[in-house]
Amino acid sequence: MDEMPHRTTSVERHEQPNADASSVNVDLHNQPVPFLRAGIAGILMGLANLVPGISGGTMILIMGLYDRFIGAVADATRLQFSKSSILFLGIIGIFAVGAIGGLSGTIAKLVLNQRVLMYSLFIGMTLGGGPLLYKMAKPWTASTVVALMAGIALMFVIAFIGGDTEKPTAEEKQARKEKIERGDYELKPAYGLDIGAGILGMSAMVLPGISGAYMLLILGRYEQILSAISIGKDYVFSFGKSGDITAFYIIVPVGIGVVISLIGVTNLLKWLLKHYERATIGFLLGIVIGSALTLLRVVAPESTQDYAIGAGALVGGFVATVLLERISGATKDVASPTGETTAAA
Repeated sequence: MDEMPHRTTSVERHEQPNADASSVNVDLHNQPVPFLRAGIAGILMGLANLVPGISGGTMILIMGLYDRFIGAVADATRLQFSKSSILFLGIIGIFAVGAIGGLSGTIAKLVLNQRVLMYSLFIGMTLGGGPLLYKMAKPWTASTVVALMAGIALMFVIAFIGGDTEKPTAEEKQARKEKIERGDYELKPAYGLDIGAGILGMSAMVLPGISGAYMLLILGRYEQILSAISIGKDYVFSFGKSGDITAFYIIVPVGIGVVISLIGVTNLLKWLLKHYERATIGFLLGIVIGSALTLLRVVAPESTQDYAIGAGALVGGFVATVLLERISGATKDVASPTGETTAAA
């Protein structure tokens, strides 16, 4: 991949707080926090995490905040904090948690009863970020195209490995819940696999287009990890009277994997966005396109009405993302081929 020192990225601005304002646009430490866009991104991230197979990182990416998000998280892992970064991450986190807490029940019902509508909507929203990413990667080079194809190929490889892997049905979840409540559920710690699950799960949450839950399903640890969290929570809040301490034999290794992944992946992405910005964005665009294409098989329309609903929702999601990007100012942050940028608050 070719290096491009002439173009200043958001991550580079983050790295150069003393740079001359005439040559560097705005240092992210001092740049105003885009409250509206960060809030919308947080809501979309929260909603995306409620839909199986949809990546929360994709929602950050399509709002044009991915480089800033990665930079802020990477700095936090190195204990380098700034008021701007803390406020930015706080807004995304608060709105994401609020969306999950307020709409989890509604989204779960819609995913169960209106599968074609919901998946088509989120696929459309994912693809809606494509035009913005395409502009961010300009001018395109051979390395950018290769990175794009690699991103698409990666998603098809993941889909192939996963096969027909699906999340447990509502009935299976209820049966598991009843077993846990009776104390009959058997936890099976697998230390190495659980560390790996933490690494891959967290990596998938940071990378756009890849679902963390989907990776856990591929590894066969989805049910064990969710059950361990539930049982461990009961153990803590009952002061050991219920639940099982064995849950932490799963939770702790997963946590170790999450920390390893969070530090490694975010700092690697920050470095790549700084030194090979266009190729990295091309790769991320490939992941977004590949994830949308592989998710089409999940929609599985069965009638003409399903196809009509799916097509309408897909177009609606695409248009909604484009409009949100324009309203929130995401398109204003796209650098021109000459390297000039306009910061949007």
